[in-house]
Order: sequence, then structure tokens, then C-alpha cells
Amino acid sequence: MYLPFEDLDSQARVWIFQSTHYLEFEKVERISARLMNFLSDWKAHGYDLQASFTVIYERFIVVGLDEASYQATGCSIDKLTHLIQALEQELNISLMDRTQIAFRDHNDLIETVHMMDFRAALDNGDLDENTIVFNNLVTSKAELKRKWETPVSESWHKQWLPVA
Repeated sequence: MYLPFEDLDSQARVWIFQSTHYLEFEKVERISARLMNFLSDWKAHGYDLQASFTVIYERFIVVGLDEASYQATGCSIDKLTHLIQALEQELNISLMDRTQIAFRDHNDLIETVHMMDFRAALDNGDLDENTIVFNNLVTSKAELKRKWETPVSESWHKQWLPVA
């Protein structure tokens, strides 16, 4: 059962799918239509799942699930994954490449680079502990608000900071 994203409880589970590039309006519209249809009928063991999505900065697709109603199962999560993979194919975009790191550059624009390039930029000082990164490992709507856009020093990315 589809709900507006703002109506999801703060403890709702979230999955973040990051595009390596800005998503044009037509792609966002296609993604939105497909997700709306999918989430309206999303079920686990025959039970309706109360879910929603939002597209943030025309780059991040966030799917939320209120697990107070019923929890996602392996099969229901697989169905979501298959939908995202189908969207990647249809729209010729990348949404599941976990080797890509998104961050805000010195002009506050969102950049995406391979993790090895991100690590090298930290090593050579182009980026530092204050660089804002997108921590796509957050698991709840509350964490999305508080810990998603965060300095490197407060994210899992801090493991790549040079040792002083």
C-alpha cells in the first residue's frame, strides 16, 4: 500500500539507490510511475506493505517501508531489487553501484566518483574530514534526516582518512 513519504514513521526502514549522474525530468517521471505502481501492490507473504519513495536531488531514490505494519521478507526485497535493476536497464542508468561515492564538492555541488578516486582525494588533501558525503548505509527515515548528509569524520568513510 503506497503512502506519501512524509507520512512514513521516523523508524520506517529505508533503502537508498544512488544514480551516478543527475536524473533528467523524464527519467524521474518514469521511475516515479514504476515505483508508485510497484509499491501500491508490494506484499510480503500476502500482506500489504506500507511503503513509499522519494527522489532527492534528482540523484537519490529512497524507498521507505513502515515495518510496523508488516516486515519485508527476502522475497519482497528481491522484488524491489529486480525492479531497480529493470529501471537501470530501461533507462540506461546505474543505481546499484556501491563502488561510487557521492559527496559535495567545494562549490556544494554533488559529485560521484569511484571509491578509489575518493580515497585518493582524501590522501592528497583535495577532500578532508569536513567534506560532506552521502552515507547511503542509513537504515531508517530518522537516520536519513540526521546522518545521511554528513561530514566524512562522522561517516563510515572516515576509515579512509589519512593517519596524521
